[in-house]
Amino acid sequence: MPKTQREHRSSAREPWLLFSNAEGLEPHQIMALYSRRMQIEQNFRDDKSPRFGFGLRLSRSQGKGRLEVLNMVAAMASLVMWLAGYRAERQCLHWHYQASSIRHRRVLSYLSLAEEVIRHEPGKVRRLNIVNEMKKLGKEYSNMVMVA
Repeated sequence: MPKTQREHRSSAREPWLLFSNAEGLEPHQIMALYSRRMQIEQNFRDDKSPRFGFGLRLSRSQGKGRLEVLNMVAAMASLVMWLAGYRAERQCLHWHYQASSIRHRRVLSYLSLAEEVIRHEPGKVRRLNIVNEMKKLGKEYSNMVMVA
């Protein structure tokens, strides 16, 4: 990498001031967790959006009981989609559905990735074992804090 490019890259980084109540974590571990915030924000967008997600406001449900059931169904569907996206990433399918300019990490949320894979390659996630995927995901996330 040319020297000027390195200089410009380092000058564009802004310092972060983070506060955390997470006990037992090193600063670099907290930074690694915080850097994943965009994935979380994209998941919120996926849940709320009428175009990309569940669009619960469009349901026209009025009663408390109906809204509770609708939210439960949406949460269950979201979990299954999230696990399908997680599995798709482990199968390296995310490279087919994101911009070619970013090749070192996944940029789509698991929900968006699952939607694309189900639309274009449904056989890839047809036999999804939810319990096994949850165990793998739980192990990965618990290791993520320790390794990061």
